[in-house]
Amino acid sequence: MAGKWTLFFCGLYTGFLVNSQHSTVNSQQSTIFMSLILLLSSLFINSSPNLTQQISPLVAVINNQVSEERVSKGKDVLDKAVISYQQEQYAPALKMFQQADVAFQLSGDKLNQVLTLNYLSLTYQQLGQLADAQQATDESLQLLKNKSDSKDYLSILAQTLNTQGQLQLAKGETEKALTSWQEASNTYSKIGDEIGKLGSKINQAQALQTLGLYRRANNTLEEIKLILDKQADSVLKVTGLLSLGNTLRVVGHADKSRNILTESCQIQAKLLKLETVCNSTLSASLNNTNTGKPNPQQEKLAEILLSLGNTAQAQQDIEAAIRFYERSLTISQKQTTQLQANLNQLRLLIQSGEDKFLLTQGLPQKIISQIANLSTKIESLPASRSNIYARINFAQMLLKLGKTGLLTKDVIAQNNCKSADSLCNAAKIVATGFQQAKTLADVRSQAYALGTLGSLYEYTQQWTEARTLTQQALKLAEGIQARDIAYRWQWQLGRILSATGNPEENQPGAIAAYDRAVKSLKSIRRDLVTVNRDAQFSFRDEVEPVYREYVSLLLPKTGEPSAENLDKARKVIESLQLAELDNFFRSACLDSKPVEIDEIDTQKQTAVIYPVLLSDRLSIILSLPHQQKNKSLKLHTVILAKQEFQAQVKKLQQEIFLKSPREFLKTSKQIYELLIRPIEADLENSGVKNIVFVLDGNLQSIPISALYDQEKKQYLIQKSYNIAITPGLELLPPKAVSQNRLQALIGGLSEARDTFPAIPGVKNELEQIKDILATRGNFINENFTQQKIEDAVKSFPGGILHLATHGKFSSKAEETFILTWNQRLNVNDFSSVLKTRESKQQAAIDLLVLSACETAAGDSRAALGIAGIAVQSGARSTLATLWTVNDEATSALMIEFYKQIAQNQKKAEALRNAQLLLLSGKLNPVFKHPYYWAPFVLVGNWQ
Repeated sequence: MAGKWTLFFCGLYTGFLVNSQHSTVNSQQSTIFMSLILLLSSLFINSSPNLTQQISPLVAVINNQVSEERVSKGKDVLDKAVISYQQEQYAPALKMFQQADVAFQLSGDKLNQVLTLNYLSLTYQQLGQLADAQQATDESLQLLKNKSDSKDYLSILAQTLNTQGQLQLAKGETEKALTSWQEASNTYSKIGDEIGKLGSKINQAQALQTLGLYRRANNTLEEIKLILDKQADSVLKVTGLLSLGNTLRVVGHADKSRNILTESCQIQAKLLKLETVCNSTLSASLNNTNTGKPNPQQEKLAEILLSLGNTAQAQQDIEAAIRFYERSLTISQKQTTQLQANLNQLRLLIQSGEDKFLLTQGLPQKIISQIANLSTKIESLPASRSNIYARINFAQMLLKLGKTGLLTKDVIAQNNCKSADSLCNAAKIVATGFQQAKTLADVRSQAYALGTLGSLYEYTQQWTEARTLTQQALKLAEGIQARDIAYRWQWQLGRILSATGNPEENQPGAIAAYDRAVKSLKSIRRDLVTVNRDAQFSFRDEVEPVYREYVSLLLPKTGEPSAENLDKARKVIESLQLAELDNFFRSACLDSKPVEIDEIDTQKQTAVIYPVLLSDRLSIILSLPHQQKNKSLKLHTVILAKQEFQAQVKKLQQEIFLKSPREFLKTSKQIYELLIRPIEADLENSGVKNIVFVLDGNLQSIPISALYDQEKKQYLIQKSYNIAITPGLELLPPKAVSQNRLQALIGGLSEARDTFPAIPGVKNELEQIKDILATRGNFINENFTQQKIEDAVKSFPGGILHLATHGKFSSKAEETFILTWNQRLNVNDFSSVLKTRESKQQAAIDLLVLSACETAAGDSRAALGIAGIAVQSGARSTLATLWTVNDEATSALMIEFYKQIAQNQKKAEALRNAQLLLLSGKLNPVFKHPYYWAPFVLVGNWQ
């Protein structure tokens, strides 16, 4: 269901239940109650299958001095309903909230009725009944129409606005949700409720992040931190910092998250004299901290340590994460917290052990004991959504172990399970969870449980059971419009129906299932990307395979696909590129629409090449101009294992730095034979002048222009083709540079800054550009700051922005940056700087040039950062480098490039001519090696 993937703190600032025996609540108590924060009931990684834990806000019952028996009865029912809600028993809670609503309506107690309706809306949302949730919210707002200035009224109004925001988010109306939370924040300000205001601002920050408004999101998060810094050390401050720290992790600021969570931990730990537990590098002693009695202070500390573990995992600091989980487990007395810590710890042990010893030494004793311990704990827990999800997560871990060959692949017979660490036991645990979900009338949990059972039967190749269970799960998910669940079971059904060993194999049915899965993924773009990809969600494991497996079905290993399937495959590849960039930015705000190549290149001189890495082959889709519509696409298949091809690509990437022509040419020739040779004749016969590559996987990290044709003794760049790269035609419909906009804004760093060395040639490079183009700015060194660049970009009418500075391209947006004089400007901040032109109604940048940046070493997908900057900057074209080249070569290539641009050459052609100049050796014989001319790549507009 839309909105269920995101972690928003709405409805959290609603206070305690007031004892129904009291007839009044003084205003001071009311204000305090309204300001108390209830955080997530559960903060562990994978607390639900690829879902963040749902929020269970408390309710403040404002006694309106109504003494009627109906009010008393209503409060009693409401108290019980809240308990059921907090225990995630939503169906029973719903009935009681409905009863309380009737009681308060009959007694005329409007404020308590509004609170009850708020809870009804939240409960309906949990059950996936959005229309009913909307009705409850509309009714509560109608009751609040008669405005009042009382604190009680304004507090209830703020809570209602928070609930409305959550509902709007669930319906995909993020802009409306943002407005509701802004109104809630303003309402809290009127009654001086700073903590309530903080909660609404946290909601706003995540909504802004979802909308791609990164600067506003960061500014809001900084405001929240300032509010908290003004607070004295207290439980409110501790919990506020915890809330902020979790938010920062979810929106991708793991380092900031850890710092703030550590601050929260240290304040709380002082109360228990356990400050060392907050430092992951110290061996903290926790002796005698567990008294066996419930201790709220200890439980809060355990909760913070759990969050620190989550953030450490997001940073890939596995040892620290395991240590934090161990400490949380030792301190807490709560079964749910202990279970969360245990599950996280087991997951990380499995993850860290996969490459080290699991495959060589079998299942380590520590993991075996963890499994046995968890199996016992899970069976003893009462029925609730969290506990059902815990069962599912545990089963998925066992399935993961099974897929590594460490668990016996026996037929599942639930009444004959021999050990805890078996798939049979996993199925038994999930089946019990399904029965609990049925008892609770929790359709969402039922859908997850049945689908997970189906995946276990799929693995043991019990095909009939697997298909039946998966179809039942899918029907339930679709019945509540839970597309985030439905896509998983659509994908699973596609796998089952296409499995080679399945006697019920049905390829058309499998293709239909995959098609539905991809459409579901498109519909929940926003929800997928706003979840912490390192913790709750793995794009590489849970989304990317859907697209690749679908393409594999559409493009047969042998024989010709239909024109329809070939076109579908091309569009699926484009969708994968978009999904990958969504995941990179952690937002789904990229605009895209289907575009045909002839719409972009009206002269019909461009071919588009889609190399797709499938598990057992390289499929190359070639789009050619001057063809009948149903014959414009051609498929060429190279039988080759994906790992083997990726190894060759990686080898080429390494060899180019050795500057030895012999070794580089050998590998470059091999990749040419695989990638270009199969389509060479088609390209030559088509008469195209431009080749645009939509590159897949680690192909993005090598210079395609440097692939070598051994037969003709020439590089691809020497074959009269202008070469460009694009993440997809849908993302970058290009336009040519207007000659009246050939003005350049230039700047850069020549001096050493941060940890980066000096680039002495920058001054000369910028001076020479001045001799070719009309320039403005020339921001050098101490003048090369974010603010000065932003001010210049706002008023600059020209089309070219040339920045000669260090930078890194990474597969993570937070680690993709350019270096200014006083800071690292990451891709999101950089895009905010460039997009200030929009407020001045300036046209987008035609050409962005980053002449000294490089891809991050050791990151096989680092070139994704180049595409990320290209798309997010709004520039029609981006010229960047895959690695840093020496000053002389860079300067020479850039000068020639701009000379070509000034002579009205198209951008790709101008780059090609500049590269050929270096390759000729006329300027310096050393430059003939691809190391010097090949790293320059043009992304986007090739015209």
